[in-house]
Amino acid sequence: MHSSDPVIEVAEPREELLSFGSVSQEQVELYSLVLLSVNISHKVIRREDGWRLSVASADLAEAFHHLAAFEEENRQWPTPSREVLPETSYPQSSWGFIALLLGLMIFYGVTGPWGADNRWFVQGAVISQQVLTAGESWRVVTGLTLHADASHLLGNVALGGLVLSYLASQTGTGAVWFIALVTGAMGNYLNALYHGGGHRSVGFSTAVFGLIGCLCGLRMLGARSPRSLMLPLGAGAGLLAMLGMEGERTDVGAHLWGFAVGVVLGVLWHWPISRRLFQSGWSQFALGCVSFLTVLVAWGLALGR
Repeated sequence: MHSSDPVIEVAEPREELLSFGSVSQEQVELYSLVLLSVNISHKVIRREDGWRLSVASADLAEAFHHLAAFEEENRQWPTPSREVLPETSYPQSSWGFIALLLGLMIFYGVTGPWGADNRWFVQGAVISQQVLTAGESWRVVTGLTLHADASHLLGNVALGGLVLSYLASQTGTGAVWFIALVTGAMGNYLNALYHGGGHRSVGFSTAVFGLIGCLCGLRMLGARSPRSLMLPLGAGAGLLAMLGMEGERTDVGAHLWGFAVGVVLGVLWHWPISRRLFQSGWSQFALGCVSFLTVLVAWGLALGR
């Protein structure tokens, strides 16, 4: 490694810090992805003297080795030009994702939990056969707004809030609503194609993992080598494995398809045309309105049957 070679600093008897001197938060997060990709447990810590990675003493030598190899491999790669990957940052605004999450909770208060005779679920759940053969395509949208029980809802709100907040700073508030809708709906449709028959699913988690996939796709745009291209994808896959494949009622297929659609959308999002279209406040407002109206129309079709 070069000027930012990690300096070892003892924090606790069983824990040590990899210190990097003066490096940006983005650089430390990149190092975190490196460690995550090789399954080394660690924490990102912000202190008064800068950013640090905390790892167990037993993993310190291996962590140092992988970070040194990563820096050596990427030393000769040029930094992407701003023409290729501009640093687009949007003002931090909490109203957008708070409104979305509050909307999901309020709507759960209206629909209640799953029940065989609950009209909301009968008309709005993602039922593969109805989507594919009966022309009831609205279900891939309405299903995102339904939750089987309170714990299902709270899990999606907790994880979704974190991902929505971070992604909104990269794409804009209106755009994050649109991305959630597109990745969730497309993920549900592809999952219906995959399962076929009478497969049923509900929940916002398809969109949550779509948002995680989108973050990975955005990070892949800054890759400077084949290995670093795979790091964001590996990190996202790790989150998918940890959070999206456990539980009795977990629909693994919906999570996988949502994640896959999100990765593709994230890679495509910063095309020059899309950057110009979606940076203005009016375009963000329009994307938010289109997303909201799409959900309203879908439910109108569902309840009008």
